[in-house]
Amino acid sequence: MSYLFSYDYRYDDNAYDTETSNKQVDVEDSIGQIYVKYVEPGTAQYGGIFDDTMLRLHRTKHEQFVRDAMHGLSSGFAVLDASQPWLSFWSLNSLDIMGRTIDSTTRTQALQTVQRFQDQRGGFCGGQGQLPHLAGTYASVMALVLVGGDDAFASINRERMYEWLMTMKREDGAFAVHEGGEVDVRGVYCVLVVASLLNIMTAELVSGVAEFVARCQTCEGGLGPYPGVEAHGGYTLCGLAALEIIGSTHVLDLKRLARWMSARQMAFEGGFSGRTNKLVDGCYSYWVGGAFSILQRALSRTPQDDMLYERRALQRYVLACCQDMRIGGLRDKPGMSADLYHTMYGLLGLSLAQHYVGVDPQTRITDTTSVYSVPARMMQWDVVTSAADVVGVSSNVVKPVHPVYGVSLVPLAKCIKYFYALPPLAPSL
Repeated sequence: MSYLFSYDYRYDDNAYDTETSNKQVDVEDSIGQIYVKYVEPGTAQYGGIFDDTMLRLHRTKHEQFVRDAMHGLSSGFAVLDASQPWLSFWSLNSLDIMGRTIDSTTRTQALQTVQRFQDQRGGFCGGQGQLPHLAGTYASVMALVLVGGDDAFASINRERMYEWLMTMKREDGAFAVHEGGEVDVRGVYCVLVVASLLNIMTAELVSGVAEFVARCQTCEGGLGPYPGVEAHGGYTLCGLAALEIIGSTHVLDLKRLARWMSARQMAFEGGFSGRTNKLVDGCYSYWVGGAFSILQRALSRTPQDDMLYERRALQRYVLACCQDMRIGGLRDKPGMSADLYHTMYGLLGLSLAQHYVGVDPQTRITDTTSVYSVPARMMQWDVVTSAADVVGVSSNVVKPVHPVYGVSLVPLAKCIKYFYALPPLAPSL
């Protein structure tokens, strides 16, 4: 139990209401109606003692939601035709985080589905007959990481993948997400995740990346999609994670970044918003919450320092407000319907709030010149069991995940072991 609930934490519009502030009030009203149910009777007027023992992760219901989606979606989901690898990734990862088995039938179906999207020029498409796309490539590779096995890993054409990634490379260090497509820090993240997992990192590939990401940091402190654009939680994690992969988080103003990220946690709701003056959203439990784990490492903080956000408040928001008890799955906020996207990212944020996953500042690897320094640094991330902090009953615990890659540690390690047994494309970075 902790002193959490109080209407004193609500947004103050200073008697000047706007469309934005009115929406904020509406959201707080809906969340307050939920939170008050968890407050011990007779204590609300003194700050409200929140009874965490009432909070439950309804794992079975969420598993059924995911498995139903994997068996087929309605025609209304045709708008996601270009996101088919993502549907596989969101589904498989949600099951894995919850500790549910990816059985042989599900594995075979997922493997066959993703393999259809590999383009002969390299990379993966979002759907059959479409252009290869960095986002679809990232989602496909991550789905194959979760599927696991030599057959899944061997199905990826590393050489053509590298050649295609280099065709997306731009002079400013960034990457176009597809031929003739937009250029942003999301593409940088997708490229470095894929390259670091497949052992196709080269000096040419990472040239200019750190400088481009640094230029994306705004006056607020967060990162935008490209230089000169408003800071956003999703792009902040993408940029910070990309820099962590190449060992270059020092190029950012980390203190300014920490201040902006801390301001994203909503005082009343406990969850995160993605931008200044925006509403809370369950997906930012990972996009901002996960970025805190990487920031912790960048600032050389230890478990004794704890995180720079309130881990228990975030867990309460996910467990009390984001679970859709009508159909299963997780949602953005009360009043919204669950979907696979928010289910996976809500579970990722819940995991990183429960578990302390980090790197010991005293023993961390600092070399960034060897190709093999990349997996060595990435696999240094480990779970500090003594720093776990789980809200509610013990059955709420989900698997710990790697904050950079957003998947659990065992399938990630198996993938890295397989590809780094293969010859690298270059001896050094």
